[in-house]
Amino acid sequence: MEDFQDLLKALEIVKAGQKALAEKESRYKERLMELLKENDLEKEDGPYGSVRIQRRAEKDYGGEIRSMEIALKEAKKLADDMGDYQTLGFKESLVYTAPKDLF
Repeated sequence: MEDFQDLLKALEIVKAGQKALAEKESRYKERLMELLKENDLEKEDGPYGSVRIQRRAEKDYGGEIRSMEIALKEAKKLADDMGDYQTLGFKESLVYTAPKDLF
């Protein structure tokens, strides 16, 4: 089990690094977006890569479809609660929980 603890410690270090990098990435993207907008640019290329502003439409399909989505979610929840479903199989994955003092 010594190898297990070593791997768990290494995973903790990796996860902490991922969180820090994700925060940095978010800040850098935010600043790059500001710079693009300040300079009235849609995209910019450089020796380290390129960035562009991407726009996605926010869609509203109207009340009828929203109601249908809500009804579907409620029907699925009721089926789960009532056990009215068929289990097709199981997938396994490892769940890592960081120590409380890590973040």
